[in-house]
Amino acid sequence: MPSVLLIEDDDAQRLVASFALKKSGHRVREERDGPQGIAAARELRPDVIVCDVMMPGMTGYEVLTALRADPGLATVPVILLTAMSDREHMRQGMNSGADDYLTKPYRSDELCAAVTAVLARRQVQEEAFRSSVSGMVESALEQQKETLGRQYETHLQREINSRWAKANAATDLHYPHAFLLLADLLGDRAGASETELAERVRQAQQSARDKLYLFGATQVLPYGTKLLAVFSGDEASVTTPPEMRVLRAAIALAKAAPREQTVRIALHTGPVALVAVNDGLHGDQGHALVPGESVNTVAALEEFAAASGWRIAASQAMARTLADEARTGRRETTARGEPAIEIVGLANSP
Repeated sequence: MPSVLLIEDDDAQRLVASFALKKSGHRVREERDGPQGIAAARELRPDVIVCDVMMPGMTGYEVLTALRADPGLATVPVILLTAMSDREHMRQGMNSGADDYLTKPYRSDELCAAVTAVLARRQVQEEAFRSSVSGMVESALEQQKETLGRQYETHLQREINSRWAKANAATDLHYPHAFLLLADLLGDRAGASETELAERVRQAQQSARDKLYLFGATQVLPYGTKLLAVFSGDEASVTTPPEMRVLRAAIALAKAAPREQTVRIALHTGPVALVAVNDGLHGDQGHALVPGESVNTVAALEEFAAASGWRIAASQAMARTLADEARTGRRETTARGEPAIEIVGLANSP
């Protein structure tokens, strides 16, 4: 029976989360704040840790940093529970190495599904690790634990720094294996003045950018009044495949939209290129999207989703990639004659 350490300062939310996890067959240890949670983690050595971000005294990001600095806890999967409203801490969470994020408010089944997923990934990693070091004795593994912990942190830091450097570098970029997410964040524009529309675009895109980068997007670019996010298939995180991060990012965007505002999202996988744009006179630099088949496909999917009333539409290639992770609905054909598959949620959620 897997053990879960739940760190949550809100009594009501902690009670609901604990009840759901126990009902799913987990042993649950509850703690109210960060210092008590760290002490419990060192005592219990849980299989997974679920931690709230916004807690008094010691935030969830500070808890995560302390856990990753402890060689005995560095590889324990950590799921953060966050409203993602505090933008200044977003990169701190990424640098600390969270394994997954859930946006509040979340459903109990989403929490259980996230815990199951990180435990399954950890089991696969441990089996692969054991097979590669089958000739090593237990005492040698204990001596190497601290070294492996430092290597884990160094590798993760290098990955994140490389991603942010690439996002800001003024060089042409080509992603032969990419996952594309195109989101119309505004919904119905009827009756909105130019000033109102501009403010809505600014607010919607800023909030969406935070979420997309938090879920591992390599590039986030404006596409008219929409946003196009590129997730590199060659930059998988330590524990979460890029296609799973794309799916969770799409669901998070859809959930975050106000009830009266409908977000339309399209998902596709394929090659994409960005060209560096430099203005030597004014010092401006950035990247522009190169039109191509992948971009045309995801744009057609988003138009189809808007016309059909779907929240999330995926291409056949993307749906095939997410076959074990996503729950699908209707299947139709876009104006380009390509299959469109409706994504209605995670495979493990009702």
